[in-house]
Amino acid sequence: MNKLIVIGNGFDIAHGLHTDYNYFLEQLTAEHTTFYEMVCQYIPEDALWATFEEALSYLDDEQLQDDNSCYLLGYGDDNWRDSAHHDFQYMIGQALDFAPDIPNYFREWIQGINTCVQPIMPSHIVAQDNLFLSFNYTDTLERVYGIPANHILYIHGKALRGDNLILGHHNETLVQDEPEPVFETEEEREFYYDNYSEDVRVLEAREIIKSYFKETFKDTTSIIEANHQFFNSLFRIQEIYIFGHSLSAIDFDYFLEIKRCTSPTCRWYISYHSEDDFYNAQNFVQSLRLQNYQLFPF
Repeated sequence: MNKLIVIGNGFDIAHGLHTDYNYFLEQLTAEHTTFYEMVCQYIPEDALWATFEEALSYLDDEQLQDDNSCYLLGYGDDNWRDSAHHDFQYMIGQALDFAPDIPNYFREWIQGINTCVQPIMPSHIVAQDNLFLSFNYTDTLERVYGIPANHILYIHGKALRGDNLILGHHNETLVQDEPEPVFETEEEREFYYDNYSEDVRVLEAREIIKSYFKETFKDTTSIIEANHQFFNSLFRIQEIYIFGHSLSAIDFDYFLEIKRCTSPTCRWYISYHSEDDFYNAQNFVQSLRLQNYQLFPF
């Protein structure tokens, strides 16, 4: 196999499949209203419809904490009760309780998409003897083109296989631990911690919020490591075709790894659909520092 075919969501859309994230949100609003309202409570709704995965990083955690500040009773408050040790953290956790269910509802939506459609791609490109990297969750390649499953890496999982589907934002700053302050002397360190005091309930709530950002984070580094055998096998590849991928920053690490693992003489063929796609492709080429490439309409 000397050709790698990279498949993005535009590939399914070109086949007439309703795999745009807007259809996912429409299903949530129609069938899972309560869940949808929880997602939208602290994430801008317009952002969700524009860039669903990226929008998961836009959670307004300050507003979330402010809305529940009424549960931060002072320790000497006349209304104090034992549960006040945990009420604030509990309410924060309840508001973010939707996060673990996102992949489940997403899988339910994907499994309901009928991929019984007609092929539109050239048979010498989407061919059984090529290697495929699919960013899609559907079985279009297998069902429509007869591509063997062992020739396809579903990098974010396959819905019909029951995989734990991977989707989310890629804002690493939201999941990094804050570095401990640097002190020049032990006296400075002792003074800092002797005078540093913050409500433990607030600290615990912040950890709950950070857990949300980690839950919705697409850890591309770990995903690449988990699939190192696939990427390391790409040294034989002479041509790379990219169909229907948005070339967004969220997935850029994968393409860096592809470039690292393939020959400098490898030829890249990159599709675009709209004028915006064309500019995205140009930026992608520059960011990846490709020399041997061709852009083509899809």
